[in-house]
Order: sequence, then structure tokens, then C-alpha cells
Amino acid sequence: MLPDFDQPLILRNQPHYPSIDGGNLVESHSGVSALFASSGLDPVNPFSHWIQPGMRVLVKPNWVRHAAEDWSVLEALVTHTSLLRPVIELVARALTNSNGRVEGEIILADAPLQSANFELLLTQCAIAPLLLDWRARSIPVHLRDLRRIIAETDESTGVVQSSREAPGDATGDTIVDLSTQSRLEELLNCGNQFGVSNYDSSTTSSHHSPGVHRYRIANSLLDSDVVINLPKWKTHVKTGITGALKNFIGINCDKAYLPHFRVGPPCRGGDEYPDSFSGDLLARIRPWFERVMPGEVIRSARKSLLASRQRSNAPLVFGGAWPGNDTLWRTIHDMVFIARWLGPNGVKLSSPRPILTLLDAIVAGEGDGPLRPQPRNMGCLLFGTDPGQIDLFATALSGFDWQQVPALAHLADPAAAAITRFKTTTALPKPELLLVPPAAWASGLPLKEPAYEAA
Repeated sequence: MLPDFDQPLILRNQPHYPSIDGGNLVESHSGVSALFASSGLDPVNPFSHWIQPGMRVLVKPNWVRHAAEDWSVLEALVTHTSLLRPVIELVARALTNSNGRVEGEIILADAPLQSANFELLLTQCAIAPLLLDWRARSIPVHLRDLRRIIAETDESTGVVQSSREAPGDATGDTIVDLSTQSRLEELLNCGNQFGVSNYDSSTTSSHHSPGVHRYRIANSLLDSDVVINLPKWKTHVKTGITGALKNFIGINCDKAYLPHFRVGPPCRGGDEYPDSFSGDLLARIRPWFERVMPGEVIRSARKSLLASRQRSNAPLVFGGAWPGNDTLWRTIHDMVFIARWLGPNGVKLSSPRPILTLLDAIVAGEGDGPLRPQPRNMGCLLFGTDPGQIDLFATALSGFDWQQVPALAHLADPAAAAITRFKTTTALPKPELLLVPPAAWASGLPLKEPAYEAA
């Protein structure tokens, strides 16, 4: 009988990653084989229950952005290649038919940040040697950058200088309308526009109106039989944490379709920043400042702002980066619903698509995540079939209170039953450590009394 993996399997005390040398094959991390050896699954072919020859499998890492000076080191930023490699090779094993041939398709894809240099990211992660090796072994891996828009950005300031259209998913994408099923629907009585940093809010709002909630979803997801979800565990300035749930933001090909906040402060129906004069002032002058000031001035101001956010008990907030953001968790839940339930052409499936998640928490990202996190050795791998419960368990391991994370607290809503089987009575693990939260989340996110039972 197959074990229940809705509640995650946790592997602690894992060694550091093997090194990445761009021109050589990255070794597989020993934790992957150790995890499946302890899982009750077939250690040789652990995915065989979900994946059979002839299937199309989407492997979705967190490839949010390339590493760069003044941003973050690679190990705290993206899914490590030493975990990606063995997972893809186990998928290939599950796809191998009785004649010893890999029958089916493996798609390795993500929609990184619009400013990400995808080619540099692949080089930093040493993906090219793996692709050559897999091709030589007749493992059919198709690499895809799903983005429809790519931005040229000042690397030192993060300011977008220009943008251009990109091909996106090689198999195309589909405009999916969740209509009144969207978790965003109940916000529309506020009258405010939806916004995304570095995008025109009117464009985002044009895709989301009463009874209409459109997303631009990669066909690589919609046409897949199974999803292998490989998120990175980090803190997040807008959502508190980012892991298995938020990784599905990357199945949408154009970020303009993804509401991240409602424009303005709560007193005017928004959740972009708290009610404050400083928030209003920052929201008004920031676009002008970034447009006209020299790069050196912007760099200095950005560093001062980031430093003050870490020191202050009331840091300046912009772009929805605070616990009062009541928008982005809804977008995340919509993305997970799409990943779980929508098939070719956006038609609802008769049964949910299997999602297998392996969370990379060997090195976590803490502090000013998801783009500027500091690395923190956490030593954990988590595996399961319920992305929401993966994040709940990882949140508890990190010393955080899941009820202070909107994307997790709302898993208890009746409407979330389509994406999770979480119950508030589920026993969560004791903290492994205490990650440093984003500055705006510092007072609420850490557990006051770590009283969880060991799982």
C-alpha cells in the first residue's frame, strides 16, 4: 500500500551541496536517494506509482534569477542542481518501458523574473553539461524559458531600462479564466487597481474584473500528466515565506497577469503599503527617482533603504512587501488550483493532476528574500504530494508561525479544499532553527511559543 505523502516526509541533518563547476557534471546530492530509501517507496523507481512510460512530466525548479553582486549567492537563491539532477534521472527511470527505452517527455521549465539573464543562470547552475549527458543517454529533456517578456535591467540598481517580447513556451500558452472561482474575486468590491512592480497597473487590472480573472499559462503545464515541483525555501518580503506554493507563479508566462497588490494604502482600498505619509511619498517619488537619477545615486539610495529596513522597527514599505498584503496569497492559490486541476486548453480535469514536491531547504534564504536573501544552513529536504502542507511543515521547521502567513492561514478556508488536504489539527514539527524574517514581518512571523508536536 502506498504511504500517505500529503503529510511531508522530512530528512534532516543533510550535508552541504556538492560543488558546481560550470564545465563539469554536478554530482547528485546523497540526500535524494536517502530520502526515497526511507520513504516506503521503491528506492530504485520511487516515482513509479505516479509516472508511467508515455507520460509528459513537467519539472519545475525555482530559477527566479541569476546570482549577482549586491543580490544573493546562488545557493540561497535557486534550487540546487545537485537535487535537480537525480530527480530528473528518477523521472526518466519511471518513464522507461519494458524494452529499456525512455518513453515520454521531460520538460524542464520556469518563468524567471523578467530581469533574469537565463543563459547566465544556466551557466551558474551548470545545466549545459547535464543536457549533453542526458542527450547521450537518450533521456528526452526539453529546456524551456516560459517568459513572454524579458527586461534589460541595470544590474547594480535593479531598475528596468527597457523590455522586449520573448518567444515563451515552445508549445505556446493559453489564456485561462478562473471567473468567479478565483480567490481574487472577493477583492473587487474595493474598487482599486491591481498592481505588479515594474508593470502598468491598468494592464494587470484589465485581466481581472468582476467575474473575469485571466492568467497566461504555459502549455507545458496544461499538457503535462504529472508535475515535479522543486522549490527553494526562502523568506519573502511580500508573502513571509516562499516555497512549494509560490513556485507555481512560474507557470504563468507574463507577470502582468499576476496581481501582487492593490494600488495604494488600506485607507484608500489598497494593500501596497500601510497607511502612512512616508508610504505615500515613497510610492509617488520612486518611479520619478528611478527614471531621472544617475545609477550611482540609485545604488546608494537602495543600499541605504535596505539597511534601514533591517534596522528599523517600522521599515519603509513599498510594492506590497508587508504582512498586510491581502492580494498575492490569492494569486498564489489560483496558480496552485490551475496546476492541480486544469488540463489542455484550460479545460478542467476529471481528477487532480499529481504534484510531487521536493523542497530544497538544505541551504535556506533568510532576511530580505526572495531576491536578496542571506544563506542559512538548514540541512533539510521535504517530500510530499500536498504543496500547502510542505510549506506548513517548512514554516514550522523555520521557527515561524504559519497562522501569520496569509497563503498558509487561508489553507484552512473551505475554498482551499481544492488545493490542499490540510487540517488545523495536523501535528507540525518542532523548529529546527529560527530563520531571520523579512524586516516588515519581524514582529509577527517568529513563533512566540514553539509548542508544536514532533511529526
